[in-house]
Amino acid sequence: MAGLFVAMYQLVDYSEQKDLVDRQRYQVVTLGKAITNAESGQRGYLLTGHTLFLDALEQGQAEAMKAISLLEHDLDTSSAARPLLANIKQLVQQKFNAMDKSVQVQMHAGEYAPHLSLSRDRGRELMKLIDGQLAQIDEQLLIKRQWFEQAIRNRILASVTVAILLSIVIISVLVFSYRSTTLLLEQVMENQAVAKQLSHQADHDLLTSLPNRRSVNVYLESTYEMARIGSKQFAVFFMDLDGFKRVNDAYGHDVGDALLIEVANMFKRVLRQSDFLARQGGDEFVLVVSSYLHRLELTQLAQRLIHLFAQPVVVRGIPLEIGVSIGIAEYPHHGKNVKQLLHVADKAMYDSKKNGKNRFSFGE
Repeated sequence: MAGLFVAMYQLVDYSEQKDLVDRQRYQVVTLGKAITNAESGQRGYLLTGHTLFLDALEQGQAEAMKAISLLEHDLDTSSAARPLLANIKQLVQQKFNAMDKSVQVQMHAGEYAPHLSLSRDRGRELMKLIDGQLAQIDEQLLIKRQWFEQAIRNRILASVTVAILLSIVIISVLVFSYRSTTLLLEQVMENQAVAKQLSHQADHDLLTSLPNRRSVNVYLESTYEMARIGSKQFAVFFMDLDGFKRVNDAYGHDVGDALLIEVANMFKRVLRQSDFLARQGGDEFVLVVSSYLHRLELTQLAQRLIHLFAQPVVVRGIPLEIGVSIGIAEYPHHGKNVKQLLHVADKAMYDSKKNGKNRFSFGE
């Protein structure tokens, strides 16, 4: 019994330590993205002179310093990553100083100032050093995470072994069986709930709760087999949002994420229960229509989806002007297997973008 409690205590402790390492790795990624976003803001201003890009520069700098602060707080004082983080902090400060200086010179000297090429070269050197240091930190954290994962697996195995022995004792000593059996049942139910949640996360997009790319492939294979056996037809819509990158650049990824959630809900409001909607990744969505008689139904559905964006989409009080480009492929007319259908739908979507965006095209 004591061994089980010790193993469970260690399991909880190692799980918390692994979660801490995951948070640290997330901050490493966030730091790299923040510097990249700041660079994008700087380049946007230097190229266009539009002060809106300065907001992205300032936001990227703020996010980078916040990520460094969180890493400084979370890393152990004895961690080998601390000296690397100190070097990164100095390099990041140098890079941001160079960015700010180039912006100031641009303001006073104009867009053809001769310092700009030198500033870009120096910025690339600093970014290369920063990326190298970040990669080293992430490698150290990954090794630490793998150690915790192995330790957790060992504790789980120990817990299961002890639980089996404990069950034998409980069966032998019926007087004490009720309480122990109840605790064991609660643990099993908790594990089942966790397993169900993990299974859902593996097949669904964490942001929009729609099925993800993996679910698309599974669903399409199943639909294809039923259509092939029953000589039926189905259609694949490949949808890509127009203007989404502009929203991300202008308002940040938080607003972009909120926009994706709103768009997913808008799509679901005009679809039938039998239609399958999934997020393929980024701002791309896949729709499978497995029950229709005539192409006109697909045309009307595409028009309804496009009409959703006739007015700006309001997210967090911000009216955002976006659209959707749609490519449509039909089985069996446009492909004899799932891979061909996705390729045709994807190409048709790009045809829609080339022909003016916010429209639909059927595959060839």
